[in-house]
Amino acid sequence: MKALRAFEAAARHANFTAAADELSITHSAVSQQIRLLEDYLGQPLFAREARGATLLPHARDYFAEVQASLDRIASATAALKSPHQRASLRVCTTPSLAMKWLIPRLAGFQALAPQTDVQLSTLGRQFFDQAEAGSDVLIRRIPMQRPDHTCVRCLDDHLVAVASPRFIERHRIASMADCLGHPLLQAAGEVENWPRWFELAGVRVPPQLPGPVFDHQFLCMQAAMNDLGLALAPWCLLEEDIRADRLRLVFPEPRLPASGVYALYRTEGPVAALARQFVDWLGTQHWNAGSLTP
Repeated sequence: MKALRAFEAAARHANFTAAADELSITHSAVSQQIRLLEDYLGQPLFAREARGATLLPHARDYFAEVQASLDRIASATAALKSPHQRASLRVCTTPSLAMKWLIPRLAGFQALAPQTDVQLSTLGRQFFDQAEAGSDVLIRRIPMQRPDHTCVRCLDDHLVAVASPRFIERHRIASMADCLGHPLLQAAGEVENWPRWFELAGVRVPPQLPGPVFDHQFLCMQAAMNDLGLALAPWCLLEEDIRADRLRLVFPEPRLPASGVYALYRTEGPVAALARQFVDWLGTQHWNAGSLTP
């Protein structure tokens, strides 16, 4: 355990001295514990440098698992020692889902589980695998798989074309083919969605569509709110902006089927029951918008 704690702290800080300060031991003691662990594993874990220590690529998954395990031991110990202490649930999702779907609804879960603190973090899709070992619940718009975890489809979804009220009123878009004359805002990794939407609408498209590509879906939506063009957005992310009339549907049809929203949670461990409660609650968070339903 001493070696694992030294390894976790050194990897997190990327510095043996900072790890020693946190653990209230000497720099040489941290080095010795890590050498013992490296000897046991039969391979190095760090690249030693003048100003710190960089975790080697093959050790990154090991670090994530060790960090998650130490966190769970701490949480289980605290829960046993103080059964009435507030619980903590670590949830990781994408920036778009956090800002546009989850955060606006979190007060509902806090009312359901007032003794639980939801620790919310976000990662872009290209870094998402790094979050799996250190999170209790992962939420994405694609299915996920991991040993000893359960993946639940929480929400069906589809994509619709939206723009700001000013943009729609200014340009008077009469047909779906007219959309090709305006910037089509696209999210990285989802540039195939506009051609699929036009195909459903029966409109032939040129090889290259007009419009910029943004890193995240919420940046696309923000650009549309600021009159920069048309966005093809997941319906699950639109509730706040349509209610506030920051965005409007350009056309109610076609609705391009989307993958939906999925939650992955660990099926065993001290927070498994709480994670399941949270995921069950997520499954109830459908938008009941009445007349606003597209």
